[in-house]
Amino acid sequence: MKCFCSFFVTAGLTVTCFAGNEQMPAAKSVSEQPSLQPDENGEETVTREFQGFAGVSEFRGVIDDPDGYVNLRKDKRADAPVVAKVKAGEPFEFQKKEHDDWCHVKLESGVGGWMHYSRIKLYFTKEDLPGKPEEGDEVDEQARERGINYYEVTQAAARGDQKALKTFLSFRGDGAAAEEHVGVSSVVIHLIGDDAFAKFLDEQSLDFYEQLIAVWELGIAWPFDTKEYLRRHFPKSAKFLLGHHRRHEQHRRKS
Repeated sequence: MKCFCSFFVTAGLTVTCFAGNEQMPAAKSVSEQPSLQPDENGEETVTREFQGFAGVSEFRGVIDDPDGYVNLRKDKRADAPVVAKVKAGEPFEFQKKEHDDWCHVKLESGVGGWMHYSRIKLYFTKEDLPGKPEEGDEVDEQARERGINYYEVTQAAARGDQKALKTFLSFRGDGAAAEEHVGVSSVVIHLIGDDAFAKFLDEQSLDFYEQLIAVWELGIAWPFDTKEYLRRHFPKSAKFLLGHHRRHEQHRRKS
């Protein structure tokens, strides 16, 4: 099965998905060295602040801001000079260090700068979905043991098919298969979007919400905090997953 994202190095091992508190990749490429920027003489140099990013995983993102654009800044400060305006729908690569509120962003034009993490939403395309299975694919083998064609179900789920979404999100693998499935789940929900995902969740049970968020909490939005990310970028879906609709439904059932 073609991997939905690229390999990265964690704890000395090459892996494709997060494990526990390990990092989950969300990009097609990984920079083992920090991004280079031209100096005044046109030669590429590494900015001092960015030197600590060597080996940090690289992700893809787009902005998520009501104004429709976000300023890319020269330094990690809200009042730093603006080097570019990033428009909605414009994909870029970024790197984020743990506990750092600022991400280093590199635009397709090659321009680099800093953006606050809260303005960034992970970006995926259909190319990030798993390809047709190959022999030895753990997630495919475990799915088939449960009577599921993982490739076909994933493709249908990413198109927003409600029945396929239920089958896909109900799947629980073991070991590496479970880890990979969480990563693929991130791709799927980003492809269908908040409106379609919330509509699907509206038809599910409380137990379904609880099991889903319990599995997702450590990695569905890596490198961001799961709950904060869902509230910010999937606000309609978050109301189901993070408690508001659950309390409402519990109250309604008791009435």
